[in-house]
Amino acid sequence: MLRRLYIPRAVMQSIAQHLDQSIERAVADFWSANEDEDTLTGDLGACLRTGTHSVEVTRNQNEEIYGLWKWSMDYAKFRGRGKGATESYLGADGIFELRLSWGSRTETKSILFQSKVNWHADQNLVRQAILLSTWREAAIVINYTPTGFEAYSIDSILASKGERASAQDGQSLKKVLGEYFLECKIGNTDLVYDPRARKLAWRASTGVRVATQFSIPHRIRINIQSPLYKERFTYDKLIPLDEIHSHRMEAEPEDVLMPLLSDREETPKARRQALAMTYHPDRYPILDQFLKDLATRRMQEVNAAFDKIKKTKD
Repeated sequence: MLRRLYIPRAVMQSIAQHLDQSIERAVADFWSANEDEDTLTGDLGACLRTGTHSVEVTRNQNEEIYGLWKWSMDYAKFRGRGKGATESYLGADGIFELRLSWGSRTETKSILFQSKVNWHADQNLVRQAILLSTWREAAIVINYTPTGFEAYSIDSILASKGERASAQDGQSLKKVLGEYFLECKIGNTDLVYDPRARKLAWRASTGVRVATQFSIPHRIRINIQSPLYKERFTYDKLIPLDEIHSHRMEAEPEDVLMPLLSDREETPKARRQALAMTYHPDRYPILDQFLKDLATRRMQEVNAAFDKIKKTKD
């Protein structure tokens, strides 16, 4: 679900400052790590990795919980294992996690990402974006360039048909992680990856918590510990890879229609029209029938979300 995790403003500012500085350092390393996106993601993870930082939250800051908060970042690269190692099933090659610990209780929020280097035009990216639309509100595409690292929503990639010059709502990766992700404007609290079991789990639109065997190469995680830890990886059903896209990640109607990676406000009707165009299968004649059917499913979900919102207002 798109649910806000409580993090004091001072803690978010401390993390955002580290993100700014670390991503700038990774951009400066571009030419020494630009062999491929895998190498650049590894360098980004290494730049973001940091030990424990302490932030004192005081009573006069009007926060719900005051005291000594701690945060850190870690990066892990996992080796592939068998068929599940390929990104062709999910369209993702990495995951960002935010893990918030409250004593023995832990909450996690995640976004999946696909990365590219100097993206200009890439029809395969359209295919990957449609696959990632199963987790639309918790997925982004990162474009590494020598002048900055960018992030795009799944909607933007599809609306542009894989052409960067036509893509709208591109944001700096610093802003997407430091504002949208930390502020819980994107991401999902039911999307969790267990690297030991090599399983990705999420709550489907049916309410059932599903999981699939999958190896994600890169994980970058922000760990936050409240002053006030045993993490449980749970799911109701283990699904095979060929069933993944029958289990669309759960999202509220308002979340389905919201603009991604954008602060602009639009009416539900305008968003419905834009998204219906974005996901209409006739826009993708080169794609196979499976991906066209997946795009059709997204379009149907947009219409259903609009109808639900309309009923509540009638």
